[in-house]
Amino acid sequence: MNQQLIDLKNKLAPIADLIKDKNDVFYLDYPLHLNVGDLLIYHGTEQFFTDHNIRVTLKRSEFDVDIEELKQKITPNTTILLHGGGNFGDLYPQHQNLRETIIRTFPNNRVIVLPQTLFYKSQETLEKSAALFMQHQDCHLLARDERTANAFKQFSPNVYLSPDMAHELYGTLPTKNTQTGQSLYFLRKDIEASDIEKNITAKLPAGSHIKDWDDILSGQDDFVLAVSWRLAKFAKRHNISW
Repeated sequence: MNQQLIDLKNKLAPIADLIKDKNDVFYLDYPLHLNVGDLLIYHGTEQFFTDHNIRVTLKRSEFDVDIEELKQKITPNTTILLHGGGNFGDLYPQHQNLRETIIRTFPNNRVIVLPQTLFYKSQETLEKSAALFMQHQDCHLLARDERTANAFKQFSPNVYLSPDMAHELYGTLPTKNTQTGQSLYFLRKDIEASDIEKNITAKLPAGSHIKDWDDILSGQDDFVLAVSWRLAKFAKRHNISW
């Protein structure tokens, strides 16, 4: 076992102490897309619920969340958990819009944004969002990096530096000891690709093994995702819990 990874996993434990009632929890914006990093975060979050005896009474993705349903089922003790990841800001507005709707609609419930990375292209949008969040009296923001933690101080007085929720999976997944003798470079190629990754890619020799999630996803994955979208929308339209 890797002690550093064990320590990172253990640093997630204080999140459980922020939850007011472990039997009255909403978990919103879980990923229904093929960003495998987000899916690992999701599975880490579910593992966290298991490890800390947290009972989620309502779980919704961006596709089937219904504010009226939340209003009907929420209690004064309900803690609302918002999925972690790297989509806090204006790069993925559908997720940020959902967070802001929750902040605006439930000012008296504790809201916890699980470990996130913040990025705004627009300073004006950042300031408007920060002003909205700061109006909430019980919002807790967890940051995956120091830059985000510093920025989050504009959004809430309750800011914590925390590892990614995927670390909760350490020790629960099968491992392989096979070696190929080759180097694999796992580098982002999408809109989140940084200059660092672009510079690394430019300096690698021809024929280097460079992969991103899209390179390993299959047509079957696309099919399962399409079915999941339809099921989520069907459930929302017919008021079916799933």
